[in-house]
This record gives sequence, C-alpha cells and structure tokens, in this order.
Amino acid sequence: MAKKIIKGEQATEPYLIPDLLSGTSVGTWQEDYPLREVDFERIKLSKPITFVWANSLLLTSFGFGLSLIAKGYSDVSAIKTGEWIALSVGLLCSVAMYSIGILLPNKRKEVMKKIEEHFKKAPTSRQAFRGDSK
Repeated sequence: MAKKIIKGEQATEPYLIPDLLSGTSVGTWQEDYPLREVDFERIKLSKPITFVWANSLLLTSFGFGLSLIAKGYSDVSAIKTGEWIALSVGLLCSVAMYSIGILLPNKRKEVMKKIEEHFKKAPTSRQAFRGDSK
C-alpha cells in the first residue's frame, strides 16, 4: 500500500491508517518488591520468642487451674491462698510476655516495614503498550 501524505488539504473521504491503535493496551505498573524466599518465610513463620514463652506459661497455668477446679469442686475452701497466687502470677506473666512480644521488634516486623516503605516510594504509572497484534 502506498503512503500518502496529506498536507494543506481538507480531508473529504476517510483514510484508513492501519495498525495505529490496534494491539495497544493500557496498563498500570508499579515497581515490584524483590521478595526473597527467606523474607517470605520470616513473614509466614516468624513470631517473637516471648510468644513461645507466653504460650508455655499460659498452658501451664491452664493445667494448674484445671487441677484447682478438681480440688475445689466439692470444697472451695480446700484451695489455699498460695495456689490462687500461683495461678494469678502464671496468668499475669503470660499476659506480660505477650505484651513484650508485641512491643519488641522482630524479623517479621522488619520485613513488613521494608515492604511497606517500598510501596510508598514506588509510584504507580499508567502506560500504553503495544501487545501482540497477531
């Protein structure tokens, strides 16, 4: 097909311009975050060590509490003051360990902070691109 240049003329008939916009799409891009497998594992599995300790204390206190229920089922006065104190201290220590674990930094928080900062700094952009026109 011969190329025709229209300059200084008024168009009186339609001109077909092949492949001007065909195969063109608009997409939104944002720089990806290079997440390594080790970072993914940290996000997925990482918990502070204090959570492990808190779980141990909580389960131990729970078991101790069950034994107190069995002991005091028929006579509540059979449970001594020291046993109530031990149960309370176990539960309070467990809550304290959970609180410390929430407040202290850990690998999961560090990776999540890096990802969040990356996406704040990596703006999105819309671009036209030519797809496969076959």
